[in-house]
Amino acid sequence: MPGTFSDSWKLTKNAFGMIRQDRALLIFPLVAGLAILGVLALLAVGMFFLILPPLATGTFTSGYEALAVVLFLLAYFAMTFLGVYGTAALVGAATLKLNGGQPTTADGWRIARQHLPALLAWAALTATVGLVIQAIQSRVRGVGGLVIAGVAGASWALLTYFIIPVLLFEHQGAWKSLTRSGKLFISSFGRSLISNFAVALIVGGGIFLAFILLIVGWVLTATSLYLGIGVIVAALAIGAILVLIGTAAEAILRAALYRYATTGKIDPDLLPAGYAAPPPPPPPGSAPLP
Repeated sequence: MPGTFSDSWKLTKNAFGMIRQDRALLIFPLVAGLAILGVLALLAVGMFFLILPPLATGTFTSGYEALAVVLFLLAYFAMTFLGVYGTAALVGAATLKLNGGQPTTADGWRIARQHLPALLAWAALTATVGLVIQAIQSRVRGVGGLVIAGVAGASWALLTYFIIPVLLFEHQGAWKSLTRSGKLFISSFGRSLISNFAVALIVGGGIFLAFILLIVGWVLTATSLYLGIGVIVAALAIGAILVLIGTAAEAILRAALYRYATTGKIDPDLLPAGYAAPPPPPPPGSAPLP
């Protein structure tokens, strides 16, 4: 157990350390997040123009309702796929970096693009499972529905924790990938659980402080409007940055845990100097170093 805690903390520090050393890794969740917000905006506009006219004229029919459901399902799948694709790109880039490479963001997107069919299929499957869990919760009302949905959602999340690196690096079918992901999670259960909890605790603590700052800003608006608004904007910006860092750290941690589960390696194959600029060339005419 002491080794498990030590390894988990080392994995957690490595995840945040990679972000600190290479902030370009934040581009992947940033792009995916902005794309998801764009889909949400399109969904809101589509629903507005789809529902408002028939409601205003009193001609809302089952046909409009079916169209609204289709629009929602398309948006839901699109958002799921964007999240999967962004995570795959980050896991791919992080794995290259963990193995001693110096990938660019283009390398991460290239890895995800090369596995586009598998990622599309996985997004469709996980979106379907999510809808089924929601349907069960809506059918079983009360605490029972919440418990069933919570247990089902948590079980699915654990079973599929390593599904993206398995899809990227092992090229197996859907069922074999699910089985492989579950076996890898069981083999690294302690380290996966503790390191993910550590990431959630660190990021969650920062978000809680940002929430406190948000409340302070709200209170300040009563006495100083501009100061209060400034504090609110700062709190929202800090919260958004922390969510971005937390999302990136979780994906990097997933790549590192997959690497540990398949190779037994904890530390990256990078030397600290791997991120440093190369030394300047010697002046002309100087003797070469031995």
